[in-house]
Amino acid sequence: MTETLLRLMESRGALSSLTFVEEDRTLSLADLLAESRATAAGLIARGAAPGDRVAFIMQNGSGFLKLLFGAQYAHAVPLSIALPFGYGGVDGYIEHVRGILEDADVRLLVVDPDLARVRRALAEALPEVTVVSAEDLDTQDLTAVPEGSGDPDRPAYIQYTSGSTSRPKGVPLTHANVIAGLHALATPSGTTSEDRWGLWVPLFHDMGMFCLLTALSAGADVVLWRPRGGIRRPLEWLRRFAAEGCTHTAAPNFFADALVEAAKAAEAPLEPADLSAWRVWCNGAETVNAHSLAAFEKTFASWGFRPRSMCPVYGMAEATLTVTFPPSRREPVVRWVDREALAGGTFVPSGEGPGARPLVGVGHPVPGVEVRVCGDDGPLPEGRAGEIEITGPPVMAGYYRRERGDEWSPDGWYRTGDIGVVADGELFIFGRKKDMIVVRGVNYYAEDAETVVRDLPGVFRKRCAAVADDDHLALVVETSLETEEERAALVAECHRQIRSRMGLDRVTVHLAPTRFLPQTSSGKVQRHKLRSSLGELVADGSGGRA
Repeated sequence: MTETLLRLMESRGALSSLTFVEEDRTLSLADLLAESRATAAGLIARGAAPGDRVAFIMQNGSGFLKLLFGAQYAHAVPLSIALPFGYGGVDGYIEHVRGILEDADVRLLVVDPDLARVRRALAEALPEVTVVSAEDLDTQDLTAVPEGSGDPDRPAYIQYTSGSTSRPKGVPLTHANVIAGLHALATPSGTTSEDRWGLWVPLFHDMGMFCLLTALSAGADVVLWRPRGGIRRPLEWLRRFAAEGCTHTAAPNFFADALVEAAKAAEAPLEPADLSAWRVWCNGAETVNAHSLAAFEKTFASWGFRPRSMCPVYGMAEATLTVTFPPSRREPVVRWVDREALAGGTFVPSGEGPGARPLVGVGHPVPGVEVRVCGDDGPLPEGRAGEIEITGPPVMAGYYRRERGDEWSPDGWYRTGDIGVVADGELFIFGRKKDMIVVRGVNYYAEDAETVVRDLPGVFRKRCAAVADDDHLALVVETSLETEEERAALVAECHRQIRSRMGLDRVTVHLAPTRFLPQTSSGKVQRHKLRSSLGELVADGSGGRA
């Protein structure tokens, strides 16, 4: 019989503990699973039947995990939904939730007690769905909870993609997918029962969810924060992370920038925390920036941070998270390549300069996953750029309740939509196929243009995005600059940098207010939404065209 996720967790129950920072509470995994059975009884009392999808909207904490495991104890299928931030208000969020619930045929939705207003709005807008507060679920009557750990042939979990390029789609992961995926991360990250993962990334995101489960699967301990504990007070988070003796974490590249900026903004010299126990930072979920890595290592070297602890990685929900991981105890690999050659599909090493672009290597395929780079006519040799395709036990079989489409190759490999190249066995990623910008027949990568301007003075927290705009590259730059002189100077400098470093003249630069860029729950820019927002900036008269 195939092992289930619950059986795996139960076998580690006496090894792992979980500390929930905002709850000021520590539980053994065994105790958490016992509480999850009580949650299962509550779900069953509200109509959850074997095979049903149970959706929940929960903040990081014990409640999230009790619903994840509780649904499985009820032999139902857990499905988490992102928190209501960045959806254009309550109405926009309701439509987002409605789309997921209809797509997955969900009839029971559980909402965090702290989101009472959202819960009431959802209950009113979705009368066909039973909407309940998580605090009303737990019960001591466990007689209705089925025996065993569920059907291994049913999905263990459904992860809805963040929708950075399209409408969210359900990623149904079997128990076999999940267990293979946890092994695929635990092995290269060197996670053992002696380790301690410190995480603030949202659990509704694949990075948060599967890093936490990886830790538990290896018998390691977990310290869990809500995201605002890391994002709003990064240095406080870092000190607590060190004080807890944490050895591993995972966070996108922007968090490295946030920690560096917080250190620079400190009014007095900072007393270093001891980061010598920190062995692994899985840096993924967005493009890894070479300048960010260098600045972080320089800023926190005196705190005991070692460059080899920074691990640029590549992954996605469709692969139960991890696709590639760097070799153990190796410092990040940065290669400068010729921009023009790269746009033409060839990896040509180059020295630093205006016509070069730094790329950060994301390592080699993890155990059980195969990776190839393909063009229109099939797999490409090393040094040639193309779309990344993957296969292996952690990779999903298809999107939930959808026929396989052109995201699958004829021989059954998943087409990721990411553009990359393999050089000396190392995978380098530098764009999305859908985000390619063609100007006068020449290919330009959105991420390349963003890298050129993100560090310019006046760019708010390095937030910028590039999209196609007719026969131009449109660059949207967030800024808090107010005077016409300062704003005009920023526009001119963006034009100058793009022209000198990318050789591109046909550029429109739009200045936007702070927090203008539409983002997914994981912080990725939603470029398809941004294109439709360009009209607002044109009407406002911000920026200029060259």
